[in-house]
Amino acid sequence: MRIRTLEADEGMLLKRLRLGSLKESPDSFSPTFEENAVHDDEYWRRAARRIADTPGFEIFVVEIDGHEAGLVSGQVDEQGTGHIGAMWVDPVARGKGVGRALLERVMTFLKDQDCAAIELSVTETNHGAIALYESLGFRFNGNDEPLRHGSPLLNRHMSLEI
Repeated sequence: MRIRTLEADEGMLLKRLRLGSLKESPDSFSPTFEENAVHDDEYWRRAARRIADTPGFEIFVVEIDGHEAGLVSGQVDEQGTGHIGAMWVDPVARGKGVGRALLERVMTFLKDQDCAAIELSVTETNHGAIALYESLGFRFNGNDEPLRHGSPLLNRHMSLEI
């Protein structure tokens, strides 16, 4: 297993992983596959370049045997709080410590940015992710909201003080 930073010229990889995650796990993310599938290739190329050029913002990709099998984003806001998003592991790689490794990598990045706290959100029915986040010290902070307009699911926010 190797975890690396998404490069500026990897827009098509970003597209494949992000659309794959939205399609495979539709109730794990606020954005939908349908909302994002309409974007052309240039949109994804620009997104990868923008991420690579933005200080305090990284996407990490995990590779297993040369195959990209997941991603996670980390970003620092203006107040110095770290935010984790887009966390996804391909189903064929689940249960092998890949999610924990990705999460630990993005947490290290955010701690290196001198974040005093890290926040993330998780759908209330994603029990595996909740257990992983809790095992690394994240706790629910009460800032729950609907997953998206019209969804009966809650997006539960978790925080970790550093």
